[in-house]
Amino acid sequence: MIDWVNVFVAALWIAGLAFLLALLSLARSAREQSTRQVLSQPAIRVGTAGGIALVALRMFLSIEVVWEKLGWAIVILLSLWEGVAAWQSGRASKRRV
Repeated sequence: MIDWVNVFVAALWIAGLAFLLALLSLARSAREQSTRQVLSQPAIRVGTAGGIALVALRMFLSIEVVWEKLGWAIVILLSLWEGVAAWQSGRASKRRV
């Protein structure tokens, strides 16, 4: 019998890593800007934070040691905080234009 919970948890890690790799590929393929300039854009920062949060969520759900869960929970919270901050800075820069 298929354990659908484990399939879902594994899919989180794969989706997060695929998303991060796609963003890095996008940043490397931009010809008119450097990779650093592309990665510092608010939309890319939101995506990067989301990908990191997905990978950290997978680790959080698969580990049973409490102190390791705490560490991954901190990573999830920090990446979500970065994503929200990047999203807000992107909205603020659109209002100024």
